[in-house]
Formats: sequence, structure tokens, C-alpha cells
Amino acid sequence: MIENRKEEHIRIAEQRDVTSDHNYWDDIILVHQALPETDFDRIDVRSSFLGCRLKIPMIISSMTGGTELAKRINENLARAAEKFGIGMGVGSMRAAAEKKELADTFSVINGFNLPMKIANIGAPQLIDQEKKAYSFEQIEYIFNLIGATHLVVHFNFLQEMIQPEGDRNSRGVIKALEQIAGSYPVIAKETGNGFSREAALELKDCGVKAIDVGGLGGTSFAAIEYYRAERVNDQQKMSSGKTFWNWGIPSPASIQYCQVGLPVIGSGGLRTGLDLAKAIAMGASVGGFARNLLADADRSSESVEAKISQILRDLKIAMFLTASGKLDDLHGARRIVYEPLKSWLQLYGDANGQLR
Repeated sequence: MIENRKEEHIRIAEQRDVTSDHNYWDDIILVHQALPETDFDRIDVRSSFLGCRLKIPMIISSMTGGTELAKRINENLARAAEKFGIGMGVGSMRAAAEKKELADTFSVINGFNLPMKIANIGAPQLIDQEKKAYSFEQIEYIFNLIGATHLVVHFNFLQEMIQPEGDRNSRGVIKALEQIAGSYPVIAKETGNGFSREAALELKDCGVKAIDVGGLGGTSFAAIEYYRAERVNDQQKMSSGKTFWNWGIPSPASIQYCQVGLPVIGSGGLRTGLDLAKAIAMGASVGGFARNLLADADRSSESVEAKISQILRDLKIAMFLTASGKLDDLHGARRIVYEPLKSWLQLYGDANGQLR
């Protein structure tokens, strides 16, 4: 059942090693400026993103919904997001569209004043699979369910290939996305494998408003599906999970690839405020945090708030030590890039990720 799968995903993400073998944010070093000429207490981290005013350049990325456990997690995340004035997405709303009794596991966030609320649907559901593609009426329902400002269309085709109940067809997704983007402010989001430059250009042509790179370096859904397959001793799915555990485009590289004239959300493996500073230095407008907040959200909103407070403090320290009084200054911060990320950046540009 859908709700059982959702809870299974949460518990695996919390309790098992589901990250890729290498976190590519560690390959970036921001150059220290010993004479910053900056007042730490006046550092400005406010951001205007897609018409939404964020007090921190941060979004709680789409994670969960569809179970009572997910409802508690979403409530704790939303309470913290309200306190810090940041955006928040919910997990795939397929469960709400198919079972109206699960709607409140998503709409629980309506009890909080959030500057940005992001509804969520999977790209595979835009086209016919074993089930019919979602109708505009269903998409309108989930969008209005949380009073969304934006709609994420998430691309998780690797996960679909590995999970037992996965959708196997992608033919027609581009046309369907173009139609949806004509009616809703769409953010295209990967779920752990990143976007190439070719994909970013296609997404721009489809009319999406922003790209959330969701790159390699954080949670591997191939890993999550490996553990699900292990539970039922599905050797074939386990083998595929291991084989594709580290498949994808590193998050920092995908940020550079997606510099096509659209705002970019840097996500995939962000852990700290320093990682957030690196994402912005690489060209992201804001950063997206997910699994790093999950265990805290399972405990309490106070635990989430403590984590976000530390992220904010470390972001401002990184800005201070790079002489960045505001976010625009951080975009130009000098950096050194090491392997293996360096080679990824050279695919489309030079070693510092400057696109050719």
C-alpha cells in the first residue's frame, strides 16, 4: 500500500546508510579572506526567490506525506519554516490525489504562515503508465490542497527503474511537462541524480520557472530501494540498487550545468551552512535541505529549529570569512575545486565551472 511504502522510505532514510559514497561539496574550498571588512551583525541573507521573500536562502525540500508519521514530520518542519521565514515543499502528493483521507498529512502545513509552499507530483504520473496519467483536475486538487505558490514536478526515473512498483515509461513527459508549465509555476526537481546541461535547456524550453538540481552526493534512492528489495529478498532489485547506488551528476556540477537563465535551487547532499554557502558560490539562488532535517523533524520542531539555526550561523560565518556582506557578494567568492568534482566541471567548462 502507498502509505506503507512512504513510511518504509522514511525509516530507511533515517536508520540506514543511504548516501552516495562521496559528497562532492567536500571538493570545494572557499578561499579565506583575512581582511573581510564586513560587519558580521549586518550580513544580509534575505533572498527574493520566484517572487517569494525568504529570510534565509533556504528551502526545506520535498520529503514526505501520506502517513501519520509523515504528518507529524511535515508539521514539525512547517513550524520551523514559519519561524525562520523559509520555503517548504511536501513529498509526492500522489497519495493525496488517490486517497482523499490522506490529504491532511500534506495540508497540515496550512496551519503555518510560510512564504513559499511547494506542491509535488512525479513526472512519471504526467503520462500513462499502468494507471492513467493524472488529470488537470487532480493536479489542481493537490495544488490547492496546500495553497501552493509553486508546483514541483520531480524526476525520479532511476528510483522507478529499481523499485518493484516502478513506472517504466517516460515517452511523452516533455510534452506533458510543457502543458503543465503553461498552467502552473513549475519547478523541475531531480531526486538525487542531477540534471545535465542538455536536460536544463529542455526544461527551459518547456517553460519551467526554476530548476532544483537534486544532484548526486546526498540520499541515493537506489540505495533506499536496495534496502526495500533486501527485506523481501529480491536479488535482482538488490543487484540493481548496488549497481546504481552512485549513479548521477554531482550536485555542484549540476548547479553549473543548469546556468541557462533560470533560477537554480542547489540541493543534494547539503549538510551545513558552509555547504549552503558553497552552493550559492557555485551559482544557486537558494539551497534545498532534506534528509539532513528528517531525523530532527521526527523528534520535534525544536530540534529542527536548532538545526536550521546552526545552518544560518555557519552560512553567515562563511560569508564573513569570504568578505561577503550579502548574497550577491557570495556568488563571486573565490574557490578552489578538487577532484573528482573538477573533472565534472570541465565537461562543459573550465576547472572553476565557468561555462563555455
